[in-house]
Order: sequence, then C-alpha cells, then structure tokens
Amino acid sequence: MSAFTLSSDCYALLSELQLQRAASTRYLQDTLYAQRSPGQALTDRLNQLQQQGLIRLRTEQQWSLTAEGTLTLILAVRSGACPMPDWTRVPTVTGQEMAQGVVRELCLGEAGQIPAYYQSADLLSLLDQPDAHRLLPGSSPAWQQLLLEHFALQTLLDAEPEARWPLASVTAACAPALASHLEALANEWDWLCGPLAGEVTTHWPALQQLAEQSDEQPLAERLLAALGQAPAAHEPWPRMFSSLLWLGWLQQADPVLASEQRKKWQRSLGNHFPLLSDLLGQWAGDRHGQAIGLFDTLQLPLEELHWGYLWLDLCALARHGEQSPQVAILHKWDLSHVLEAEPRHRLMVFCQDLLRLLLGEGAERPPLQQLRAAPALDATSDAEDEDKTPASASWLNWLQGLGRSSGVRKAQERLVWLLHAEGPELECKIQKQSTKGEWTAGRRVDPALLSTQYAALLDEADWALVRTLPRGMSKLPRDAWAPLASHPRLFNAKGQKLQLAISAPLLQVVATEHGMSAVLSPAAAARGAHIVPLAQDLWQLILTPQALLDRLPALESIPLLPAEGLAELQRTLDAIPELPWHSQVEGLSGNAELTPWPGVPSVQLDWQDGQLLVQLVTREGELPPLPLGKGEAIVRQGVRDYHYWQRDLAAEKAEAQLLRNQLPIGLPGNEWKLDGEQALTLVNALPELVDAGVVVHWHQDSARLKSLDEAALSLRIERRQDWFQVEGALALDEHQILDLRLILRQLTPGQRTVQLDEKTSLMLSDKLVERLTMLGAMLDTEQRINNKLAYPLARLLSAVTTAGDDAWHSLQQEWQQEVECAPELLTALRDYQKDGVRWMATLAHHGFGACLADDMGLGKTLQALMVLRMRQHLGPALVVVPKSVVTNWQEEVTRFAPELEVVVFENPAERETLIQEAKAGQIILVNYGMLGSLAQSLKSRRWASMVLDEAQQIKNAGTQRAKLLFQLEGDFRLALSGTPIENHLGELWSLFTFINPGLLGSLGEFKRRFGKAVKDPQHMALLRAVISPFILRRLKQQVLTELPDKTEIIHHISLSPEERQLYEATRREVVQQVQSADGRALMHVLSGLTRLRRLCCSPELVMPEWSQTSSKLDEAMALLEEAIDGGHRVLVFSQFVDLLSLLRARIELKKWDYCYLDGGCSAKSRQESILRFRHEPVPLFLISLKAGGTGLNLTQADTVLHLDPWWNPAVEDQASDRAHRMGQTQPVTVYRLVCEQTVEEKIVALHDEKRALADGLLSGQSEVRGLDVESLRALLMS
Repeated sequence: MSAFTLSSDCYALLSELQLQRAASTRYLQDTLYAQRSPGQALTDRLNQLQQQGLIRLRTEQQWSLTAEGTLTLILAVRSGACPMPDWTRVPTVTGQEMAQGVVRELCLGEAGQIPAYYQSADLLSLLDQPDAHRLLPGSSPAWQQLLLEHFALQTLLDAEPEARWPLASVTAACAPALASHLEALANEWDWLCGPLAGEVTTHWPALQQLAEQSDEQPLAERLLAALGQAPAAHEPWPRMFSSLLWLGWLQQADPVLASEQRKKWQRSLGNHFPLLSDLLGQWAGDRHGQAIGLFDTLQLPLEELHWGYLWLDLCALARHGEQSPQVAILHKWDLSHVLEAEPRHRLMVFCQDLLRLLLGEGAERPPLQQLRAAPALDATSDAEDEDKTPASASWLNWLQGLGRSSGVRKAQERLVWLLHAEGPELECKIQKQSTKGEWTAGRRVDPALLSTQYAALLDEADWALVRTLPRGMSKLPRDAWAPLASHPRLFNAKGQKLQLAISAPLLQVVATEHGMSAVLSPAAAARGAHIVPLAQDLWQLILTPQALLDRLPALESIPLLPAEGLAELQRTLDAIPELPWHSQVEGLSGNAELTPWPGVPSVQLDWQDGQLLVQLVTREGELPPLPLGKGEAIVRQGVRDYHYWQRDLAAEKAEAQLLRNQLPIGLPGNEWKLDGEQALTLVNALPELVDAGVVVHWHQDSARLKSLDEAALSLRIERRQDWFQVEGALALDEHQILDLRLILRQLTPGQRTVQLDEKTSLMLSDKLVERLTMLGAMLDTEQRINNKLAYPLARLLSAVTTAGDDAWHSLQQEWQQEVECAPELLTALRDYQKDGVRWMATLAHHGFGACLADDMGLGKTLQALMVLRMRQHLGPALVVVPKSVVTNWQEEVTRFAPELEVVVFENPAERETLIQEAKAGQIILVNYGMLGSLAQSLKSRRWASMVLDEAQQIKNAGTQRAKLLFQLEGDFRLALSGTPIENHLGELWSLFTFINPGLLGSLGEFKRRFGKAVKDPQHMALLRAVISPFILRRLKQQVLTELPDKTEIIHHISLSPEERQLYEATRREVVQQVQSADGRALMHVLSGLTRLRRLCCSPELVMPEWSQTSSKLDEAMALLEEAIDGGHRVLVFSQFVDLLSLLRARIELKKWDYCYLDGGCSAKSRQESILRFRHEPVPLFLISLKAGGTGLNLTQADTVLHLDPWWNPAVEDQASDRAHRMGQTQPVTVYRLVCEQTVEEKIVALHDEKRALADGLLSGQSEVRGLDVESLRALLMS
C-alpha cells in the first residue's frame, strides 16, 4: 500500500468518509461532485479505492473507511498530499473529536496524553500496517510508545527492508520505554537487527544503543553476544532463526522456562514461518510416534533429523559441563554421518560445530569457530587440566556463563517418581517448592527427555534409574527395579512416600492326578513383576527370575517321575538362581520354609494431613502388618530370604467382620479415611474398644491423636470497670491441664486440630471449635471483653463450666431465666414457631431487641403477633409495614389475635390524636410511606413494642426513614426480615442500630471491627458471635421435616395513585357500557371484567403508551428476588401471555436465568424447557396457565407465584400442584398477587362464596349463559 499516489479526488473522498464515518453514494455525489458530471467520475473513484482496500461497502450504496484507508489519509496529511479535513463542518464526537485527535497527535506531534477514546477505537488495527512506521518520526513520546507496544512484529517481518522500524529516529524520551519493550521481546531482536533478503539493516547501532540503556545490562550484553556479528550478505538467515538460537541459550539458563517458551511459540512458529517449521519438525507431541531423546535423534537419517530439536538438546547437554556422563557417552557413538555431511543451512552448521565441540574437536565455521574445544575426557588428564587451564574460559564454560541467570531461582525444583501398582507403571514429575516449603503436585515429564532437557535436576539416584529406562518404556525392565526401590523420592500414585521391598515368588510343587505341577505364589508373578501393597507406604514387589519364567510353561504339568527323575528335578530347581521353592511331594525337598501365619487381628491408626487413616490388619511382632483378609495367601515377611508364611484368608475375613461390627464407623471395607466428627467419634471410643479386647496400635510414624469436647473447657470471668476479664483452661486428663491461651494461639478458623507436641495432636469437637473460635474472636489480646458483649458471651458459654465473681453470676442467673408462655398462645403454632415465640419473649424480658429472619412462608407475622399478645398489657405497639401488606396484617390479627385492636389511619386529621391516645391492647399499624408525616407524633411517646415488617426497608441507615426509626423510644424492638442483609455489612449495622442500639458501636467503629468479615474468617467469627444471640433464622428444609406442606399466601398490592385513577375511570366506563347494553349485557360484562383484570396486572396491557410503573410487576420482582436470594426455585403462572412478556423483559434486565412456556411454543421447545428446568439449576420458570397448568411434573420448584387470580381456584390449585405433588421433598409456598380494592379481591372472595359462578366462567360461554347477569354486574360495582 502506498500512501502518496492517490489523486486529490480520492483524498477528498477519504476525508469525507473519515468525517462522516459512513456515507451513501448519493451523499458523496451531492457533496463532492455536485458541480461536475454526475455518476461516472464518482463510481470510478469508489471502485479504485475499494480495489485498493481503502474503503468498503457496508450496506447497499453505503461506504465507510477501512483501517488502511484511515492510515493512508493520515500519511497523506503528514506529507502534504492533501489538506487536513475540515473538522468544524461535522460537529460530532466520532467525526470531529476522534479523527481530529488522531491526526493532531499522530501528524503534528503535539505533547499530551493519548485520548482515551482513541485507545479503544478500531483505528488501533491500523498500527499493524507496514507503512505505519512512517508515523514515528516527529510523533510525541506517548504516541511512539503506543505504536511500539502495539506493533505486530510478524507483520513487520513481511514488509520490505526499508519499511523496518526507524529505530534511529526514536526520540530520546521514548528510548527507555522502547528498550524495556525490546527486552521483553528478546527472542525477536533479530527481526530488528538481522538481515533480510541479503541486506543488513541500518539500525544495528540504534539497537545496540537502546540495549545499553536497558536496566538489565547483563541481559543486554548476553543477547548482543548471542546474536554475534551480522552474517555476510550472501548467507541469509532463515526467518525466526535467531529465535531458535535464543531458545538454545535459554535452554542453558533455565530449561523449564525454555520448555514454556517452546509451547508459547509453537503455533506462531508453525503457522507463519514454513521454513522454520520445516527445520523444527513438530514442536509438541510425538516424533515418529514416540518420544525420542538426543541419542536416538543422532541415529536418524539426515532427511529425518529435526535440526531444531537437535540444537536444543545439544545446548541442554552443554549446560552440564565436561564431566557429564552424557558427554562421555557421545565419544562412543559413530556420528560421522552427521558431522561429515555438507551443511544445508545455518542451523545445521550450528549443530555440527556444537557437536564437534562436545566431542573435543574444533568448530569449523563461525561464530563457534573461535571457541576452544573441550579437552579429552579421560582420567589421566584431570590433574594436568587443573594446572593448565588457560585464563580464557572453555567453550563449555562460555556457553554456561552465557545462559546462566544472575538471580537466585525463585522456586527450588526436584524430580520425583510415582509408581502405580496397576501395570506396574512408572511416572516422572517435576515439583516446585513453594515459599512455605511445600511441594506442588508437579507436572509430568517424559523420562526420555530427562538426560537432555532436565539433566540439571538429576542426582546420582536419578541417573542410576534413567540409564535403565528404555525408549518408550511400555513396561519397566528388570534392571530398573533395584535403583527404583532404593530411590529416595519414590511415591505412590497419591503422592505418599513409598518403600518398595523386592522379593521372589514361591514356587510350589504339588501332586496332581496325573503327576505334579509347579505353581507360582502369587500367580500374578507369572507376568514377571507383580506388586502387593502391604500398606499405603509399603509395597512388596514380587520379581520372578527370568530363568524361571523361561521354564514355567514346562513346569505347569510334570509327569509322574521315578526316583532318579525326582532327583534330577531337584537339581534343576536348585540350580535356578534366586528361586525359593517348596514341595509337597514326597521325595522332593525345596529350599524354602512355609509356616502358618501367626498374626493377630488389630486396628491400625495413622494420623496424617488432618485425616485419620484406619486399617484392619493382621500383625506379628515387629513384622510389617498385612491387610486383614486381603492379599496373597502366601507371603514373605522378615529378613530370612526363603521363609514364607501361609495365611488363612477365610478365617481372616471372618475376623475382619467381627472388628467392623465393633467399630463406630458403619461403613464397609477394611480401610477408611476419617475426618471431623467421624474421627472424633472413633478416638473417643478407643478406651472402650481396648477394654473389649480389640487390639489397637498406632502406625510407627504417626502422631498420637487425643480428643477434647466442650466439657473439657472451664472459664473464670470477673468484672473490671467497663469490661470483664476472662481466664480459661482445658483439661486433657486428670494430670494435664492446658492454658486457654495456648490453644487459642494455634486455633485458626476452619481448623479442628491442635498440635500439642511432635508426637501428640488434639482433635476438638465441633462444639468446642465453635466456642473457642468465637471466644477467641471476642477477646482482645489480654483476654478481656467489653461490657456490651457480655450477653453474647454468656449465651456462647451456656454449656461451659464457668466460675466468676458475684457481678458475673448475677448477670448469668438473670439471663438464664426463660419466659413462660401461656399454653393457649401456642396452641395453633408449629414447634419451630413456638420456639421462635419463646426466644423473642425471652429477649424482650431481658431488655434486648430481636431479628426474626425466618425463610418466607414460615410465619414470621404469626410469631410476632403471639409476642404482641403476650406484651399487650405493657402498652401500645407500633407496627410499621410496607403498604402492600397492611391488609395482610389486619387479616392475621383478626384471625390469630382478635383481642388486639388494629388502629389504621383512615382520616389524616385523626392521626395525631390516635397516636397520643393509643393504649394497651392496641396496634398502631402504619406503612413506611407515612413515617415522614407522622415523625413528631411517633417520637412524642414511648412504645411498649415496636415491630418492623420487611425490615430491609431500613437497610440504608442514611435515609430519613431509618434515622426516624432509630430515634423512636420503645421497650422491645423486633425486626422481621427474610433477608436481613442483601448487599453489604452496612445493612446489618443499620438493622442492629434499630433493634439493639450501641451493640455494634458507631458505623465507623463497626467498619473497623468487622469491615473485613466478608474476607476474613476471624472477623466473621467475631461478628457472628456478637449478633447470633439476637438473630433467629430457620429455613423450610430445616424445620419442616415431615411431609412437605403447601402454604398459601394472598399477597395484597396497593395500586399507585396513577393506577388507581386509571382503574376507576376504566371501571366507570365499563359500567356505563354494561348499563347501556341490552341483549349483549353478558358479553359486555365479561369483556369489561377482563379489561379491568388486565389493568390490575399492568396498565401497559391496556394502554401500550403507558410509561409509568406497574405496582404488581414491581411487587412480583421483589418477591422473585427474595426467593432467588433464599435459594428457592419458582414457577410463575399467568393466564395473560403478554403479562409474562413484560415480566420477561424485567427479568432479562436483571440477567436472571429462566425457562419459558406458553401455548405458542412448539412441542420440541416445550420439552426442552421442561427438561432444562428439571436438570439445571434454573431459578425461574414462567408458564402460561393454559399451556402449563396441568400435565407437568416440576417438583424441582418449591415456590409458586400466581400473577393474576383465576376465577376457579381449582385451576390455580392444579397449576400449584405442578410443584406440590408426589416426589416433592420441600415445603411449597404458593403466592397469589391480588390488587386491593379491585375486581381481583372480589374474584378471590368468589372462591368461597360464588364457586358455581367461577366454575361456569371457567368452563365456557355455553354454561355462563344460565348465570345471573346481576351477579356479574356486582363485580363491577365500587
């Protein structure tokens, strides 16, 4: 692309498109060619620019600039080929500010920050164009840095030599940033300084100067040295060649990093640079179908040899110095076919010369030619070399020094071997050590690459093992087992340290019907190698001698032999080396002894990594234990080579069953990993087990585990001015008492074990852990506690032996008193509701407030009413509720507390008088919206009880509503809320400022003490300890353990003033239409009722232009949000599909997941939605009543929401029973949304009073005709 060869007409077109962002052909004709001949001139120019890729046709006759077009325009303005576009003519952000900013910053080089809108614009793609380098000279430093950081170097590589970066023209201010950038791209430096097409770049001095400005001077020097002198012009380097050289040097410095870089570059190397891809072969995967090491690579024919791999392997080998065993092996190989071949490319030259240097020969070509070859590797030259080492380093030292990092490795690494019993299979991994000293799980490496890629990690034990491993290693060779068994870093597949004991199988000669047979024990040893796990950390390897394997087929069937034949068989078996054998045939005497196993059944315990490993074993003296009833019938135990034990596995299995029956585990098997309460239960049962005769022993390397429960904790608390001093101890046994401070210092959140010493650990019960965690969080460093936290502390210590002074005992005795509730108050309540009433009444008696946070549908209102009944004699109660539930409260009081009088302010003029004259037995019921106008009246008196329903209404403590409620005076304050905290901890502080002022301190103190509770378990434990005595929350699944109930709730909704006005106007209009109708009165009534019902749901259903809110949809969204927050899944029903559509729009704005079903869905779509809701955790399912009210099983839902009441309650019940049916394991709550003082309320009343009418309306027109039209008209009356 050339930026300076277009005509002025083309530049004008580009300028106009830059200003407009897009323009039609007609607009361009009218704007630019209005005074010229129409059509052809513009068409020619557009076609020319389109062919050059500078513009594109977005839609029919609609043109826009490409990134190349924008770059061309910028370059043209810079060069003076066209004037700057007239930005003032198009005053838009996209046409003026961005384009003007681009040209001003790029072309004029003005100082200043890069515009934020440009950094995120599509124009960044223009920086990938080769001509973009022309923008560098004269640009501001900020723009130079942006250009240099964003440039795609692969694109530049494809450019002509003169299009390379003009490094020499970079401003001084930008040079350090460029140097830092180049350093990060060190592997690609040759793209900037190397030759291309036989030419040497002119920017080598500039690159060298930039490298010298780098903060990492040693790195710059190494890179410059590694790249060496620029090669002759007639000997071009292949593209990316020095990237490969860089990998080689990196291989010497850090093999792990080199391996990561190889993976990182694999795709770009293979996809963009075919020449290099040919040199490297395949970066990843198998070579020739399997992993190939260095020495196998060297044996390949030249046409199959991967020179890239060979170079990296040789560099890795050179890293380990002249004494490396692998370098010594090179001298034994015939490598003439590699060394004497005519080099085909520079990479082959490098490999040949580096191989010559490793063999002690001189390199033949630069740049390695000047390096000294390695000395001959023989023992006689060692002493001479010590005296004759020249001042200059050897080539090996030079290579090592070139790649060696000057810094200390951040993580130590080690090589580990994992043995799998199946197979057996051996796995090699490299692990890193964390800053805490722990080893990672490790990454798997190919053993074939260890001697080249990871030789630095190999120690003598590794080398001894690696030398025995064959290529591919489908199975372990016989020679590998001995070095593996002695290896210090051998683990099992679970990462546990493993001891491997090698022994031979026992060959048994037994009599048969037709002669004799020789069988191996174990039989699996016939495969050559067989592993028998004796314990998790001890395996026995049964290794069969090869001489026996060769003869085994013949020995399986031995004919009847005469005496001389038996003697010859005896001599043959005795001659097989390392073969233990035993005979049951008269005349044959084996060399092995076979005796019955005398082991004792026992329980072995091993405490490791926070888990208690329990194994049923059979044990004899100091011999390693065997799994009880499992394993081989004949085993070799002990140091005597030819001594074997005969086990009675059937008897051992019976003994194992007896032990299982005695252990308090209740799980099948012979081996268990226990933690938590299971481990604690077993440890607590050990004394009884031992008394019952069970043999219990601990693994020799295991710590002993002892248990403690909350009965071991004792405290003494004494009053000090405005705080209490707490001292405590834990009784381990009658002789050993532990100071509380010792335990608290070691105990961290989530931990239940404490290390007492090197050989003893303590396991704490859940209750004790909970109490100690909260206690530790409440106490300061001096083990003191503030007065305000005394009640939470007392509740926390209710089951703990506590001593104290008179002040503390007095408080304890007072707080331990529980309020007795009259039986008649609790008759209608469930058990959990009775507990809730007693809990609230007790807190009220002691002068504390409470928050009842039960799950929705558990009867918070009912429980609160019972408390108000108990306290009615103390004075009036103030109950503040949302406007939508005022009716609910009135109905609940009438039903459950008829002796209480509910005062509702119908006449504004009477409000103040009613408040002032409120007396015992009265409930002043107000909604939150009225608080502002009643503020002075409410503050003017004291209330015996104050209740906030939906108390999350005051979650924002800064609102006037919350501030007013904080100021009210009341003896008992109760908050009802299913979601006491929704977004942040500040909401909890606001709630507690109402119910228990001062408990959590000021907002600033609260943030300092508990602000980290979300992230810090210690802070969370403290907050929980402080507030837990005053919050009671029960979920349905916790308290409703019987068959799930269905709780039905009519949720009343108040229309907004605007909705009420529209509803009344519509109702009067419908009434007028019905009254004027004659024979069609019934049709008008039904039509009018439907219209009013739809208006209750949302005025938008009746008036599409409606722009205000919908009270019902607002309330529905609030209920759905509360349900989702509580982990519920909801079915939402409506007979109006367009109402569901409005709700869907709101749900999608919230980004909630949901399923949908109505009559318009296909059978396939219907089934997909049903299956998705059943099998995925989708919280919402929106269903039209007609399409999904019957025939579905959706027991995954536990909540049903009816948006609009249906005439016949049976239809709603059927829909509700989609969730409340057989298979449901959760209680189901059904909500019906009903707008107050509307036709909806009257429809609900008809459920009982006019069931025949409702059935008729549901069943259709034919049955409605016989109904009384006057009854229908009554529904329309006010």
